[in-house]
Amino acid sequence: MRGTPEEALLRSNEAFYEAFATRNMEAMDELWAHATPVACVHPGWPPLHGRAEVMSSWRSILLDGDAPEITCENAQAVLLGSVGFVTCYERIGDDRLAATNVFSLEDGVWQLVLHQAGGIAPEAAAPPDQPLN
Repeated sequence: MRGTPEEALLRSNEAFYEAFATRNMEAMDELWAHATPVACVHPGWPPLHGRAEVMSSWRSILLDGDAPEITCENAQAVLLGSVGFVTCYERIGDDRLAATNVFSLEDGVWQLVLHQAGGIAPEAAAPPDQPLN
């Protein structure tokens, strides 16, 4: 890994949003953990568990012609040994969601194990350059 562990974690988070933005299913598949159990909660969806179910959801989102345009703002990384998480805002048009992406180290690479995003009240949303906490 180049740079600090936090920088590596943030690069993996950036790669997730790049795969989402470019609708690159192959890159998305590579980002998710293979040895660690995974889960995902898309806005408005029930929780999804297991790699097959999670990757199926991403296929339906990324390969759908109406997939939303998305950008990540104000990513903040926290390390907990071989686990780390990133909190951020997701910008989709004029809407902002709060998101948490949890990663686990597998063979020295940060792999996604949980993505959860949900709406935030407009009056509760911090400016994009402020931490969520």
